[in-house]
Amino acid sequence: MAIERNLKRIKALAVDGYNISEENVRILMGLISRTFRQHLIDNGFDGRQITRLTTKLRDAGRRSPPWKPHSSRVPGRPQDGADGNRTNRWLLDDKHKFYATEVTATLVEIKYYLQCFSMIDAPKLPNDDIKTCFGFMMEHDVEPGNYVDPIQKTPIRLNEVIADARTIQSGHLTPLDRDGKHEPSNTFLMLKRSNQLQGNLTVAELLDLMQNILHSHKRI
Repeated sequence: MAIERNLKRIKALAVDGYNISEENVRILMGLISRTFRQHLIDNGFDGRQITRLTTKLRDAGRRSPPWKPHSSRVPGRPQDGADGNRTNRWLLDDKHKFYATEVTATLVEIKYYLQCFSMIDAPKLPNDDIKTCFGFMMEHDVEPGNYVDPIQKTPIRLNEVIADARTIQSGHLTPLDRDGKHEPSNTFLMLKRSNQLQGNLTVAELLDLMQNILHSHKRI
């Protein structure tokens, strides 16, 4: 079947890890996204809802957030996503905080897909071909139920994410405003509430702050 063939090819391409070429990472991205979409459709998920999620993953992975300082629609206003001028990250100046090479940005997006494959309610893949082959950038095996929100440490349900892609947002252990890089070791999907909690703090700073708040309340 097509999915089994795709999984075999994905496993073969993953062998190169971070040394994968631009050409091969494009092929890998296509295989991952097509496999994700087809596997979910085969298991009863709605195609339009899947598209909303995959668009979100693309905008968080290979594409940049709105990057111009001012709106192209309303002079003097900050730019927002509706301005529509996201761009591929590797086309930005390499000193820009949103910059990433094509290989790195694409691997980030692939990591997001693999995290979705690892959420609760994700339909199990037909074999274990890609279960461990992404260990160079994944913190867990690619298997349903293995991925948890990095802030709240609670499971994320793919059913809920598919129903409303706004349930999740992309995040960075060290925010890009704090000199963090858009690379697999610094990126993850998280619940919207977790993103609100983190703000512009590193995860370590957030945990320290929460611990201090708890200690303060216990003294009252």
